[in-house]
Amino acid sequence: MTLERIGLPGVGVSHLLTTRDGNRLAVVVRPDGCRDLAIYDPEEPDRVAGTVLLCADEAHLVADVLHATVVLDHLGTPALSADGITAGEAQAVRIRVPAGSACADRSLATPHGADVVAVIRGARVLPHPDPALKLQADDVLLAVGSSPALARLHDMLAEPC
Repeated sequence: MTLERIGLPGVGVSHLLTTRDGNRLAVVVRPDGCRDLAIYDPEEPDRVAGTVLLCADEAHLVADVLHATVVLDHLGTPALSADGITAGEAQAVRIRVPAGSACADRSLATPHGADVVAVIRGARVLPHPDPALKLQADDVLLAVGSSPALARLHDMLAEPC
C-alpha cells in the first residue's frame, strides 16, 4: 500500500491510499476534526466514485473498526467534574501508538488535555504512568477526557515521524 499526504490549503490534509490491488481511497482531515472518505472508481482511478463525511467521533469509531483489536471504549457518564469535565462529556479510550508515530521513543508528557491513566505494554499494565515514561510503538494508552482532548491525543499519536 502506498500513502501520499497532500496539503489542501483552506481545506485540510488529504491522505491518498493505493492498495496492492490498485484500488484508491482518500481521507481528507479537516481542521474541525471531520473526515471526508473518498473512494475512487476502479475503472477511472482519477475519478471519485463516492464520498462519506464523518464527524470526529464517527471517524474514531471507524478507526476502531479498522484496527485489528478494539482500541476505543466509550463510557456513559463518568463523574469527572473535579477536572473540569462535566458528566456526559467524558470518555475513556484506548489508543494504540502506531509504528512510525512521532511520539514513539518520546516521553508521555505532551500537551493534549487528556489524562493518561494507564499504559498497556504487551502483557504488562503500567497504571498511573510517570509523565517521563517513554512511549513505544504498539503501547496502548488508556486515556480519559473530553472528546476534543482525546481527539488531540489520538491525532498527536497518529502523526508520522
